Amino acid sequence: MRKTPYRVLVVDDEQDMRDELVALLEEHNFAVETANDGEEGLKKLLTDEFDVAIVDLKMPKMDGLTMIRRADEQEIDAYVIILTGKGDKQDAVAALKLQNTVKDWFEKSSLDSAELVKRVTRLAEGMSFEEIDRIFANLSETEREYVY
Repeated sequence: MRKTPYRVLVVDDEQDMRDELVALLEEHNFAVETANDGEEGLKKLLTDEFDVAIVDLKMPKMDGLTMIRRADEQEIDAYVIILTGKGDKQDAVAALKLQNTVKDWFEKSSLDSAELVKRVTRLAEGMSFEEIDRIFANLSETEREYVY
């Protein structure tokens, strides 16, 4: 069992969204850092190690897709989950197709907290979704609630 918490970077220009995600992830024992925009997010990815980065696509200074591309060019070893606003689904799909590190996306307006925690956990653990589903299928309801 891992002794240190998984590290997550939340990159979003909206303070309320950052605060919400930090509270959610810390409640599930993740170590969370934040960045206000793509420039700050990229600097943190270049100078520190994270298991997963949750990145908003639309931000000032440097958008999320540019940040992800630059991190990928530097061979940053972190999986990425994209956050989109309403109507940005095509951008999310394009990012999923372009980047090997981008593994999933969520729409901010209909964010499912339990599912986000599940996806972050899966990526941080470095296991395939199928592998994790098989493990979770064998847990009792009480055990599943403990995990989430």
